[in-house]
Amino acid sequence: MEPDMPVFIVTLSERQLLSDRVNFHVEAETAEAAGQLVLDATADEPNESGLRPVRLPDGQNAVLEPDDVDGNEVSVSVRPVDHPDAVATQIGACWHLDLSAPEARRLLPVLTGAVVDEDDPVTRALCARLARQVANLAQ
Repeated sequence: MEPDMPVFIVTLSERQLLSDRVNFHVEAETAEAAGQLVLDATADEPNESGLRPVRLPDGQNAVLEPDDVDGNEVSVSVRPVDHPDAVATQIGACWHLDLSAPEARRLLPVLTGAVVDEDDPVTRALCARLARQVANLAQ
């Protein structure tokens, strides 16, 4: 009898700001394999209805409803099912901030109150982007 493979929670996200997310429970040998399985099962582009279907080999399925998303802007965050707060790996087009709503609510005042160099527009834009993402997660 073979030992059971670990089970991972794979969060598939489309874009990073105002993203759509779906979770899958995936049995795989590694976190990377679990994440790649979900990415491989995700349609490359939205269909004619503007939806991006996902159908895993085990029958799990979902649909992402992107808003103004171009190309393959999807990513996954993979967590062990028995340690859902520990991110094992992240794969995809962009980084993914994986916070619970309470964590995001605690972080948002820190970000909005942070001192940002007004002479550095790149840093200011990145901080604003991060604050918007955290605000979305805080809802």
